[in-house]
Amino acid sequence: MVKTMRNQSSWLEVAPTPIIFPTKPSSNSPKLETISEEAGEEFDDDKLLNL
Repeated sequence: MVKTMRNQSSWLEVAPTPIIFPTKPSSNSPKLETISEEAGEEFDDDKLLNL
């Protein structure tokens, strides 16, 4: 029984090494603007259900 314990103790579970991606330089592309909806437009669920 001592030999089986010795064999089991030699096997250790180890997590794989993390993948490290090189950092990309920041982009010079323009920032996108949010398009806001007008307050006068309302969404009607009943019209959607009748489609």
